[in-house]
Amino acid sequence: MDISGSLVTALTLLGLGMAFVYMFLGLLFICINLMAKYIPADKPVITPQRKTAAASKAAGQAQVSPQVIAAITSAVQQYRKAQTV
Repeated sequence: MDISGSLVTALTLLGLGMAFVYMFLGLLFICINLMAKYIPADKPVITPQRKTAAASKAAGQAQVSPQVIAAITSAVQQYRKAQTV
């Protein structure tokens, strides 16, 4: 087999492979669009317990004692000093 026959075979295989990939992706795209259209999405369930837990957690985080802030500040300063040495 000469070089031109090999190139024709290679281009044929390349074309068939690309056509198969594009057909598969097109079919996948169509299926996803149909599923999005006809299958309803799950709606999140919000319970009252979640709201109260989140509200109490936020209120608890708002009150940080000054001793904790001082300890964190001191630790950060010591860390920075140790890194510059």
